[in-house]
Amino acid sequence: MTLTFWGLAGLLAILAALILLVPLLRGGRAAGDQREAINRALYRERLADARLRAGQGELDAEDLAGAEAEAARSLLADSPVDERPASLHGRRLGIAAALAVPALALGLYLWLGALPALQLSQRLAEPAGSPQALLANLEEATRRQPQAADNWYLLARAYAGLGRYAAAVSAFERVLQLDGRRPEVLGQLAQARFFAAGRTLDAQTQALADEALQANPGEPTTLGLLGIAAYERGDYPQAAAYWRRLSAGLDPADPLRQALAEGIARAERSAQAAGQGVATSGFAVEVSLAPEVARRVKPEDSVFVLALAVDQPGPPLAVRRLRVADLPVRVRLDDGDAMLPQRRLSDQRRIRPVVVIARNGDPLKGDWRHAGEPLDLPTDTVGRLRVVEGDTLTQ
Repeated sequence: MTLTFWGLAGLLAILAALILLVPLLRGGRAAGDQREAINRALYRERLADARLRAGQGELDAEDLAGAEAEAARSLLADSPVDERPASLHGRRLGIAAALAVPALALGLYLWLGALPALQLSQRLAEPAGSPQALLANLEEATRRQPQAADNWYLLARAYAGLGRYAAAVSAFERVLQLDGRRPEVLGQLAQARFFAAGRTLDAQTQALADEALQANPGEPTTLGLLGIAAYERGDYPQAAAYWRRLSAGLDPADPLRQALAEGIARAERSAQAAGQGVATSGFAVEVSLAPEVARRVKPEDSVFVLALAVDQPGPPLAVRRLRVADLPVRVRLDDGDAMLPQRRLSDQRRIRPVVVIARNGDPLKGDWRHAGEPLDLPTDTVGRLRVVEGDTLTQ
């Protein structure tokens, strides 16, 4: 990259020098030759005119000789011989300036320009020899470009990876200031605060997690963090519920699913040993597709089972993400599937189950949506959500 840059810069400098030099080298000589040609032409015209007048008897021999002498004096007087030293001196100054301008521009670039930034970009593009070397490069990048949110984000991730959580918190907060409150950054900031505080989920960290989940109910870092916090405070059923939500949103081939399955099993064993039962304040629904809908969807399309409060507006109380390939299926939603800790199924008396099929993975822009009959909680009734052709939202 650097060789290419300097090669192009050198070619441009040579081109700029040639643009300035060629007219200087050719201009003085061409102007002198042109002036001499004009003087000689005028001299010949004067001689021809004097001889024509002498032939017509207007000038005698003495007058003709005087006219020829006057034409010769005019030719000598108008000759550019005396100006050539000054013209040569001017050309020398012009040539010196033409050569000095590219050199001066190069010097100013090295002094004031972006050469350090160019060298830094080259270092960042190459694999770092160690995490500390990468961290040093990222710190320099944020010093040189303090308004670049991407640099701050990479620096925050590097700090967190090295266990420097207090520094990661400051860097993630800078990202939020520069790039808005994106849910993935909120989740990572909450995680950094959790570890910086000695694995403590304080009110401010909980508020960040709630904000992240409200913007994206499947935000993975936040779900993982809340599962860890629930497990460490001994709420094993809640930990298993958060990890199940996280696992449901991952690609089936994601290796993290296996680790989560082990964590869920461990949480369930701990819950059993501690005499903690699985949350019972919930409901079950059977989700299926009519044949005409099944022909129009793909196995990997997302299916969202939601619980909406009948008497309380706001975001869904609970959500479970499936795939078309999982249908038909019976699922149970409880407090472990809550989108926000302060909005729980156990606090509601009446809910409405809803299923949304979204090819693009966004439940707010689903392709099919079917709302079931309201259910009174607690209940043993199994709701039924069967998506038919008439439920189509968009084509």
